[in-house]
Amino acid sequence: MKLFKSLISCLLVRIMRKFFHNNPHVRLVAVVGSVGKTTTKSTIVDVLKHNKKVRTNRGNFNAEFSAPLEMLGIDGPQNPRSITNWLSTIYRAYRSARQLHDINVIVQEFGIDHPGEMAAFGRYAHPDVLVVTAISPEHMEFFGNLKTVAQEEFALSSHSIVTLYNRDDINSGFIAFANSERNLSYSTEPDADYYITAHQFNHSQGYACTLTHGEQTSREFIMPVVAKHQLRIAAGAAAVALEFNLDVESVITALENFTPVSGRMNLLSGINDSTIIDDSYNSSPLAAKSALETLYQLPAKTKVAVLGDMNELGGTTAAEHRTLGTLCDPAHLSHVITIGPNTAKFLAPAAKDNGCTVTSFDKATDAVELLQSLARQDTVLLFKGSQGGVYLEEAIKPLLKNSTDSKKLVRQSKEWLRKKQAFFGKSLS
Repeated sequence: MKLFKSLISCLLVRIMRKFFHNNPHVRLVAVVGSVGKTTTKSTIVDVLKHNKKVRTNRGNFNAEFSAPLEMLGIDGPQNPRSITNWLSTIYRAYRSARQLHDINVIVQEFGIDHPGEMAAFGRYAHPDVLVVTAISPEHMEFFGNLKTVAQEEFALSSHSIVTLYNRDDINSGFIAFANSERNLSYSTEPDADYYITAHQFNHSQGYACTLTHGEQTSREFIMPVVAKHQLRIAAGAAAVALEFNLDVESVITALENFTPVSGRMNLLSGINDSTIIDDSYNSSPLAAKSALETLYQLPAKTKVAVLGDMNELGGTTAAEHRTLGTLCDPAHLSHVITIGPNTAKFLAPAAKDNGCTVTSFDKATDAVELLQSLARQDTVLLFKGSQGGVYLEEAIKPLLKNSTDSKKLVRQSKEWLRKKQAFFGKSLS
């Protein structure tokens, strides 16, 4: 089977080279980074789609076999273990590569788990723009240290015309790994090549802000987001659009109509007039810190942080969970609720040492009764946790004021619900 996978990989590389040879008009935006890829990708698509015909990957199909198929616009094999299914898929991929595609831009995530995987994408992916969202701990059981992560995430830059990197979330020492013809920064702070300045925040509307590029500053506009780190993502999307020579006004109009991706800093109405911040898609040290900072800035009387385990941190697991616990501030939080063994073992004691009230649960559904008692008027509940073995969205569901809002939660397909029912040992609606 290993030999067959190697053959499939080589065939997909040849097919993708043929696709780009036959479609020289298609420009490629590659989105990489430790966190924020999906939201960044979606925001870029939202900004570009009003002026360009855009193709983008569905969900998180961003790996060695799934990424090229998404770029070709075809489905993968029904059974990934079936040789017959893969041969059929390769045939369809080859036919797609020979065709002239009626699109202008592909916006594609590229995800990695091990060193060397990003360079493999470079065998066929030569981005017009590479966007690097962040460098932070990820899959540390394989990467070992942040320098290795940074080298891997910037590996595509040597194949790219422009690299756009998030200066706020990337250590300046790692920028040396950017190796494109032009290396540009985006930020929420001045002195970046592209930056969004936040002037005022209203929790019911979002941020009043301006976009600056070079010596040009836009008119003030409202970005309908609750977290300041979402402005960095918007700055990156604006930078891509302006690099593609879109006019500033069309970029701003798109940002004014921004809709957050499910499970990523979504504001939802909760029972008893409470407010829910749904950031349940996944978690990492940098993203969890940003989520807490967002919660602290909101003008609510009572704030509750529901924090699930952060997965795939390898040898840094204990330290990163303790660090997040030290960021739990009793001056802002009336209650910290942890879900999973790592938050219970490492985060909870650190938060208690800070003076926080902490309750720990093994599974998200175990916390529902307590959460229902805490959900009150002028209360904001933040949900932040990783995917596998956590699934905080199932603790959110019983707290929703409108049951139809469950459609806005992540992982609600029949396949996901079956998987989670097995995990929780109970039926999920």
